[in-house]
Amino acid sequence: MHHCQRIMCSVGSCIFNTPKDNLCTLEAIQVSAAAKSDSGAPYDETLCASYKSHQKKL
Repeated sequence: MHHCQRIMCSVGSCIFNTPKDNLCTLEAIQVSAAAKSDSGAPYDETLCASYKSHQKKL
């Protein structure tokens, strides 16, 4: 089942982010919990595992 969904992203340090449009250029992302996290807190349990820093690109 394919939808015309967009992945919104405001993480400017990620190479997949387009800051002008606030979008992720990937067709899909992997969402993962932080290492050794079982807190139930959104900021611990919903990290983008597809993130790649601009720094690693250099």
